[in-house]
Amino acid sequence: MSNPFFDIDPDDKVPESLKKAIVSEIDTIRNTMELVTLYVGHFFSAAGAMASNELNKAVPNQDKTSS
Repeated sequence: MSNPFFDIDPDDKVPESLKKAIVSEIDTIRNTMELVTLYVGHFFSAAGAMASNELNKAVPNQDKTSS
């Protein structure tokens, strides 16, 4: 008894041009996501750190004026 799935499995191979196109598309998506992460994600982290530093600087000045 033979396996019926071997009858529907094609023996053809994927062309190299299609493989290169798929890899290129994946690279483009990965690079785009990296740019978004660098310019958007790190921007908000930096802005949060700067705001935190400014808030920490403002607290000692308020303590000095209230004393």
